[in-house]
Amino acid sequence: MKKLTIFLIIIIFILLGSNAYFCYKYFPLKEQFDKVSNTNQINVKILTFNKLFVEKVLIQEGEVSYEDRLKLENAVVDTQDEEIINEWHLFLNSQTEADAQIRTKALLQLFANKII
Repeated sequence: MKKLTIFLIIIIFILLGSNAYFCYKYFPLKEQFDKVSNTNQINVKILTFNKLFVEKVLIQEGEVSYEDRLKLENAVVDTQDEEIINEWHLFLNSQTEADAQIRTKALLQLFANKII
C-alpha cells in the first residue's frame, strides 16, 4: 500500500510539472497567435477597401454613385489606419485629374506597403 501511495505522489508531481511546462509554452504562443490574427484582420480590411477602390473608382466608368462613395468611406474608416484614411481624404480633395492620378498611385502603393 505504501509503494502505491509513493507511486501516485510521483505521478501527481510529474503531471503537475508537465502542466506547468505546457502553460509556460502556451501563453507566449497564444500571444503570438493573437498578434498574427489581429494583423490578418487588418489586412482583410485593407484588402476589402482596396478591392472596392479598384472596382468602384478605377474600373467603373463615369461618376461614382453616392452609395458606392458611402461604401468606400465606410471601408476606409473600417481599416482604422490613419495613414490610409488621410490619403483617402487627400484623394477626395483632389482638384485636378493629374492630382487625382497622383493620389491614386499613392493609395495603391500604400495598400501594398500596409499589407506587406
